[in-house]
Amino acid sequence: MKLMKAVVVFLVVALLAVPASAEFDFPEFDLGGKTVNIWCWYDIELDERIAEVEEMFNVKIATPQVEWERQSESYMSRLLAGDSEYDIWYASHEFAIPIMKDGAFYPMNTILPEEYFENADPHLKAMIDNLILDGNIYAFNSMHSAMNDMSFFVWNKSLFEREGLPDLEEAYYNDEWTWELATEIAIKATRDTDGDGIVDQYGFSEVYPWSFVLSHGATVVKQDDSGKWVFSLDDDDALEALQQLYEWSHVNQVVEGDWFQTPFREGKRAFANMPAWMLWSLADEIDDEYGVLPYPKGPSNDYYVAPTEVLNMFYIPANSANPLAMAAIVDHLMPEADDYFYDVIEGQILGQAPDRASAEIMEDAILNWDGQFDIVRGFAGATILEEALWSILSGEKTPAQGMSEVKQQIQAAVDDLLN
Repeated sequence: MKLMKAVVVFLVVALLAVPASAEFDFPEFDLGGKTVNIWCWYDIELDERIAEVEEMFNVKIATPQVEWERQSESYMSRLLAGDSEYDIWYASHEFAIPIMKDGAFYPMNTILPEEYFENADPHLKAMIDNLILDGNIYAFNSMHSAMNDMSFFVWNKSLFEREGLPDLEEAYYNDEWTWELATEIAIKATRDTDGDGIVDQYGFSEVYPWSFVLSHGATVVKQDDSGKWVFSLDDDDALEALQQLYEWSHVNQVVEGDWFQTPFREGKRAFANMPAWMLWSLADEIDDEYGVLPYPKGPSNDYYVAPTEVLNMFYIPANSANPLAMAAIVDHLMPEADDYFYDVIEGQILGQAPDRASAEIMEDAILNWDGQFDIVRGFAGATILEEALWSILSGEKTPAQGMSEVKQQIQAAVDDLLN
């Protein structure tokens, strides 16, 4: 299916083309020909800007790559060995959070003025604010928006037309895209299509459970009035979301598939649950027409939510020889303030939105995002939590039972990570 380079995209990015951070005049730096390593898990492809920075700072920029799953280990090893004095680290929050309390990162609020953060673009500020730990700001800039790993519902328009199912763009704009409607559609779509007595078409492939919980206004953990991080999957809105997942999987039996959403790509699912990065290649992997939606609204939702799975941010090592200079390098490598979201988001929407309506909906999602993400993603209690989840989805335990049984264990892991 061809991607439509819709005119709406230019309207989208015009709205988003606002300063990424407050105007701040960094002093001039001469780093005497030092080599600064900007670590990331992929090629950051900023050659032209790197050349400018090298001349401006009298510095050599290297861009070594770290293995995705070894970010925590690799960065901490460099710090302990004293090799990170001229490092800049790009890290996913699931690998950054575990080493924050170990003193891995420089507190940027001690060298950058409060106005730098307070006057930041609201979207970037939300990313920064949600990664503050113990009152310190460690994550201070990003090459990505929260949309990079934002989770969406993708619907198979061709299947909907074949099955006589309702237009979900109309439902979205009429504020009718709800759990109830998603359930009705999934039940109708789940059937034996070739008469062999075996169901081969379903409503959903795998529904990402924690993203679904986040989309309902719930969280795995939250801060109480004292600032302590506490387990919160036993809150009512979380239990409602877990109950809905159980009903889809076990009662309605409309879920069958895998994390990669393979059956959706084969045209055999009404819905797929996908992080935005999967949308880059989806048009080449599916023959059917499709559209992009946020998560359906549940009983605790006042508005649509598309949560993000990962926040990728820049950090400066705690032993930096010149943390302000490293921050200045990052600032100069990023787009000009007025072009920041134009550069960061325009290409993503152009490359991911299959049509005009999807582009508008993705615009709504990024404008409405205000911090829905899982701060403890991949933490020490994740395995225990997954086991509890599957006991709920299988009907072995109710959501309340499953969460109450692991609450103390998860809280202990949360204490080690955040408190």
